[in-house]
Amino acid sequence: MKKRSQIVSFLREIAIVVIGVLIAVSVGNYKERKDNERYIEQTLVAIENEIRLSNNEVDTVLKKHIKLFEILEEKIDKGEQTLGELVANAGGFQVASIKNVSLRFFVSNKAELLDFKLISQLLDIEQQTNLLSDKLKRFADFAYEHVNDKEEEVMLKFAYLLADVIDGEQTLLGSYSDFLALEENKKYLKEGTQ
Repeated sequence: MKKRSQIVSFLREIAIVVIGVLIAVSVGNYKERKDNERYIEQTLVAIENEIRLSNNEVDTVLKKHIKLFEILEEKIDKGEQTLGELVANAGGFQVASIKNVSLRFFVSNKAELLDFKLISQLLDIEQQTNLLSDKLKRFADFAYEHVNDKEEEVMLKFAYLLADVIDGEQTLLGSYSDFLALEENKKYLKEGTQ
C-alpha cells in the first residue's frame, strides 16, 4: 500500500510539472503570437505609408512625363530644337523617389507570417519598381547621349523610350492601387498570425 501511495504521489508530481510546462508553453505561444500581430500591423502601416508617398510621387512625375510626351508629339518632325532644348522647354523629365525600405525588410525577415497573396502583391510592387528603374536608366542614358541632336530618328526613339517609362509608371501606380484597395490586408494579418 505504501508503494502504491508513493507511485500515486510521484505521478501527481509529474502531472503538476507537465501541467506547469504546458501552461508556460501556452503563455509563450500566446505572447509570441501577440508580438507577431503587433509587428505585422506596424510593418503593414509603414509599408502602406511608403506606398502612399511613392504613389503621390510617381503620379506627379507621370503627369509631367505625359505633358513632355504631348509636346514631343507636336514637335517631333520639326527639327527646330535639339533634344535638350525641347526637354528643357517642356519642363524637363524627372525621376520619382520611390520608397520600398519597409517592404524589403519585411519580406526578407517575416514573410512567413503573411498570406501568399499579400506577399505576391508586395513582390509585384518591388518588381515593377525595379523595371521602372531600368526603363528610366535607359531613357536617361539615351537623353544625355543625344542631348544636342535634332534628327527625327533621335526624337522618335526618345519618344518610344518615354512611352516605355510612362507605361512603367502607370503599371506601378496600378500595383500601388491594387495593394491600397485590398481591404483583405487586415484579413491576412489575422490569418497569418494564427
